[in-house]
Amino acid sequence: MANQIQNDYLSPSNASIFFIAYPEENHLNAQDVAFELVSGSKNISIATFQYFKNDDDLISDEKIIELQTQLEMIEQVLPLVFESGED
Repeated sequence: MANQIQNDYLSPSNASIFFIAYPEENHLNAQDVAFELVSGSKNISIATFQYFKNDDDLISDEKIIELQTQLEMIEQVLPLVFESGED
């Protein structure tokens, strides 16, 4: 396929740089963060689908990196989302 994305790059994104859990944070804060990250990633994926649907050129590298970074941040925050806070 001519419009297929090649994954031969090393992503410079590192979710731990963007997400730091603070002692006063709880699972509700983590749920809010996860919701916003999922929502943003979903919007980017919808835009990507519509972009390719119109047979345009490949999506820009910035959007791919943004989506990957948001998904990595979700991966970091998900364990906190499901903590009950009742230790």
